[in-house]
Amino acid sequence: MTDLPPTTASLPARMGARWDTEGEEVRGYVDVLPELCHHGVVRVSVLAMLVDTAAGMAADLRAGEDWTFTADLSLRRVPVTVDRIETDPMVLREGGRGITVDVPLLDAAGRRIGAGVSTFSRLVRRDGDPPKVGFTDASEFEWPTPEAPLAELLAAHVVGDELELDLRPTVLNPAGVLQGGVAALLAELAAERRLEAATGARLVGTGMDIRYVNMGRIGPIRTHVEVIGGADSLSAQVRLIDTGQNDRVVTHNLIDLTAV
Repeated sequence: MTDLPPTTASLPARMGARWDTEGEEVRGYVDVLPELCHHGVVRVSVLAMLVDTAAGMAADLRAGEDWTFTADLSLRRVPVTVDRIETDPMVLREGGRGITVDVPLLDAAGRRIGAGVSTFSRLVRRDGDPPKVGFTDASEFEWPTPEAPLAELLAAHVVGDELELDLRPTVLNPAGVLQGGVAALLAELAAERRLEAATGARLVGTGMDIRYVNMGRIGPIRTHVEVIGGADSLSAQVRLIDTGQNDRVVTHNLIDLTAV
């Protein structure tokens, strides 16, 4: 997710994750807009984007010239209605192979409303690798905003009981693969669609555990939802698979929801 291109009109740039930097200090935030919400509560995938963007910047600053890639992310939150969510990430562990970052989620008054943690693989740059591009000063550009709800902007279509997403340019990262925040949004939508239909309740996400397995390169990307528990369950496992790569798993997600 930390490959977010903020100066473009891409969907990732419209998912609300923002940042300020001062030296090696990072502050991430989301100004909560209606388009970023479901049933009036900011989407858990928006917070996953915030967690990984803020954590990724903190890890990248520690990694120097090494590459960093998101390996996994965990997030828990209470479904409160707030105008802004902020975070000051803190590196918990830094090693030769990985960096783990704690990402507290706070409202504008400093009250804890959630918690996130993300781990990054760290790879040494090799001779011949392209130059590493640093993060742009956020004061140098105007942030794009979503002109419609994120579910509409994603434009996934229904195939049987699942969702499917074509890999068009607006959902890709600069390397031409499915962007991590978009993957989180697709998984969240698939879980809430299945569980809202099963329970008849208005549901919002409260927890998300993401494991990044492979890159989504060809597509379409299809969801595979398995409900955890009985008919009234509010938890699901969601795998994203790349149907153009022999159904290779792209991400593995555990998602918890609650009624509002």
